[in-house]
Amino acid sequence: MRDDLLPVLACPVCREPLARTGSGQAGCANGHRFDEAKQGHLTLLPAKRRALTADTPEMVDARIRFLGRGHYAPVERALAAVVGAASAPGVVLDVGAGPGTYLAHALDASGADGRLGVAPGDAVPVGRDPAMRLGVALDLSAVAVRRAARVHDRAGAVVGDVTERLPVVDAAAAVVLDVFAPRNQREYARVLHADGVLVVVTPRTGHLAELAEATISVDPEKERRLHDSLTPSFVQRSSEDLTWTMELEAPDVHDVVHMGPSHHHVAPDTVFAATTVTAAVTVSTWTPTA
Repeated sequence: MRDDLLPVLACPVCREPLARTGSGQAGCANGHRFDEAKQGHLTLLPAKRRALTADTPEMVDARIRFLGRGHYAPVERALAAVVGAASAPGVVLDVGAGPGTYLAHALDASGADGRLGVAPGDAVPVGRDPAMRLGVALDLSAVAVRRAARVHDRAGAVVGDVTERLPVVDAAAAVVLDVFAPRNQREYARVLHADGVLVVVTPRTGHLAELAEATISVDPEKERRLHDSLTPSFVQRSSEDLTWTMELEAPDVHDVVHMGPSHHHVAPDTVFAATTVTAAVTVSTWTPTA
């Protein structure tokens, strides 16, 4: 874990910021200590939390393979555009980040054009330069976080629970990414800077429709549920529907089925054939109401 990311993280016991306390260890001023995994990530789960199902190694591997082939590039470009345009100070926090693929693309975009208008000689605190954003990948799956810890040299990774208080200090994030992940309205509002932006990617009706027998169908009330899950703490600023066609070989079909919740409902030895598949998602941006 980068030392300059530790003050962004909060102790899950007392909520105080973290700092480096020794080799391979971080902790807070109240004496709570957390060992860094050999891959470089921290586990910051609350002491008492609900038992939830995290992504398995098979799911994480499938996601890395599928996204690595560029099939969801339109989503990656949309997220990168929002991060690249963000002006608030703070990190990019990817909640439900999985192996951190989307975060890595967003950070690459934020660093692509130098200092983005910062005058030569200006003092910019580490991690606060919009052109050199730092990122934090947060996921419940330790398997995914181990991969995310090494996905980008400006990113750190944390095992955390989106349904609980996030192990992040107040107003630390310039951008919060939520891509096909559960949402926590109160916590997103707390960790997001007042001038920051929340980006949410949700599937639309018709997403992966050609694989309907092997995937979980999209709730027709998804849009209403999204609105209800984020108001009154947020107001929607934009919404863009993305639709594209993917020409998938049999291994691609296997991976897109097994990289998400459908993995738990499809036999691992199911044989798939190459096919054309439609992707249909909505990318919406939200800003805090207060």
